[in-house]
Amino acid sequence: MFYFSIFDANLRDSARQVSSVTLTRMNNAIIRARQRASPRRMLLLLLTAFAILALIYARATPPLEASDELWHFGLVMQLATTGDLPVQDADVTTAWRQEGSQPPLYYALVSAGVRLTGVPTDFDAARQPNPHAQAGVPLAVGNKNLVLHPTPPETARAVLIGRLISIALSLITVAAVYASARVIAPSWVALLAGAITAFNPMFLFISASINNDTLVIALNSLIIWLVLVTLRDGFSTRRSLLIALLVALASLSKLSGLVLVPVIALMGLMVARRQRDLRGLMILGGAMGIAWSGIAGWWYLRNLQLYGELFGTTMMAAVAGMRTDALTIQTLLSEFEGFRIAYWGWFGGVNILTFPAFYPIMDAITLIAVSGAAIYGLRQRHQRPALLLLGLTLVIGAGGVIAWTVQTYASQGRLLFPLIAAISPLLALGLATLLRRASFAIALLMGVVAFAIPFSTLAPAYRAPAPLTALPASAQPVYARFGDVELIGYETPDRRYLPGDSIPITVYWKVLQPSERDLSLWLHGLTDKVVGRVDSYPGGGTLRTSLWMPGIYADTYAIPTDANATGRDRLRVQVGWWDYPSGRLIPPTDANGSQLDSVMLDAGAFGRATTTLKLDHMVTVEGVSFGGVIALRGYTLEGDQLALLWEATGTPSADDTVFVQVLDAAGEVFSQSDAPPDLPTHYWQVGEHTITRHTITYSGGDQRLIIGWYAPDGVRLTTDRSDDAYVLIGG
Repeated sequence: MFYFSIFDANLRDSARQVSSVTLTRMNNAIIRARQRASPRRMLLLLLTAFAILALIYARATPPLEASDELWHFGLVMQLATTGDLPVQDADVTTAWRQEGSQPPLYYALVSAGVRLTGVPTDFDAARQPNPHAQAGVPLAVGNKNLVLHPTPPETARAVLIGRLISIALSLITVAAVYASARVIAPSWVALLAGAITAFNPMFLFISASINNDTLVIALNSLIIWLVLVTLRDGFSTRRSLLIALLVALASLSKLSGLVLVPVIALMGLMVARRQRDLRGLMILGGAMGIAWSGIAGWWYLRNLQLYGELFGTTMMAAVAGMRTDALTIQTLLSEFEGFRIAYWGWFGGVNILTFPAFYPIMDAITLIAVSGAAIYGLRQRHQRPALLLLGLTLVIGAGGVIAWTVQTYASQGRLLFPLIAAISPLLALGLATLLRRASFAIALLMGVVAFAIPFSTLAPAYRAPAPLTALPASAQPVYARFGDVELIGYETPDRRYLPGDSIPITVYWKVLQPSERDLSLWLHGLTDKVVGRVDSYPGGGTLRTSLWMPGIYADTYAIPTDANATGRDRLRVQVGWWDYPSGRLIPPTDANGSQLDSVMLDAGAFGRATTTLKLDHMVTVEGVSFGGVIALRGYTLEGDQLALLWEATGTPSADDTVFVQVLDAAGEVFSQSDAPPDLPTHYWQVGEHTITRHTITYSGGDQRLIIGWYAPDGVRLTTDRSDDAYVLIGG
């Protein structure tokens, strides 16, 4: 009995000990599971946020308006309708342009999706170009749309299918970026890397478009992750086979899929040397060679047969447009601004920018991140091999972009997106090193900006003006009729413009009925010559006259002026309409139906201030002032031609006029020449010189020649002479 009691006591003690150990282990396991689950939940939230944002970007950008999407979709349609790859010819314009030189895997994938829902029959109607599109001109007002809208329904549906496929591929990219960073950094740094990727507005924009970049980015990101894992854990036959397959698929998606081949080779050598595993290296190399030859090699051999080159880049550049100037260090530096802008946000047809402050902020963040990454590399010696591979990836990728830029104009930072699984982890490591967890504030800022851009930047760029119920009270009424539309008012600031400025103007159209064809309007800034011009469909390219409905529309533009224009004069805007294909003008008429020679709208003044004007053989005059704002500096009189040199000592409040009179002995007017200066006086600037010229009859003797100024109400500007007139010549 005693024995059993002792046994029971020992059993209870053992049970308690076992229970204690078990509970401790279970508790630790739960903690570890929670720790693992938390990053996974955060990654899932990040992927969900990215998917929602990408769908918003897809909705905000009309079909075929994303970067080169028109031509990417053209190649999709070629495969969907014929199943054949195009043969490129630089002398033939096609629906796919230079994209016909791209490897075909992405286009085959999207065309398969398009065929499932029905190949559109209205693509030719959907790709009608906007003849006045401002592609590549981000500061232009209006004409951001490359094609005419609305998009026919079948093409719109097919484009949506392609965009959804791209978004799905980019979800893989974000996850792969996280996984890549997780190999070399804590989970919170990996999450930061994923956020930097997911909340990059340009990456979102490309992800929400039909673009073969989305496939090669996803594949390359997976490759980078596997390369980092192999570097850490050593060779694995299964992993090596997967790397080989992904490289083959990536190189069949875009040439940038080949960028990682030397990186993989270096990684293989590093691992083989460290582990003395030559067999693993040979398996990796052999698998890559076999996979590439069997999956992608045929396309490169096709290039060799058709174009005499393995990669087809010379033909691609010829179709896209060869660079005509030499690429120098100075050229690279001058194009670098656009390069870095295009990494974070250069939308549409390379013609839409977002908040101006966004770009310098991202420049500063990038500098901080690069500095932090360098410090991290100095501190963490065990991570240097991985950092070396990531850095080499960027160097090779940048070299590839430069090599392509040598052939054509392609300085866009988004071309580095296929290496984003190297870029984002390095940026995250740098920010985390210097800012710690406060670096998530940067990710939050990027998320806010990324969310705002579709609503503040993208959608407004393509939105047609809504009809008005009446002409605004702020508008200046005017009337001219051009066929089926009437010009009933306009607004523009009454100011002076310098060469290189843009003239903002809003014209108000009253539509009587749609026209038979899409008509174009023109706005010319005029002095004594044309100093600026805008050609456009109304609504900045968003209103087609064959489709617009009766009503009043506000049509806003900014007319860029010639930076090298000379002279100073009153500025007017000439307005007209014409049929773009035929060039036939639409004659304007007045309210009575009588034809007008032209329609001119007052728009201020134009020209630089001149402070060094002189007259040859000038008689100098001192101490003569009119109204305290205009001083006479000299004159010349040659025959019946009088020239007067004036200087603005203030800014006249109105448009004043010079009077010149020749008085006889009785004080009667014998000859007179009144004239306003070419540049109205209320636009004058202090210190500015102006010459007015007058034709008079002056024979000397008892005659007196007097001059002065008077305001629009006829009242003379005051001077210290009788009758507020200065006796220039005579008693």
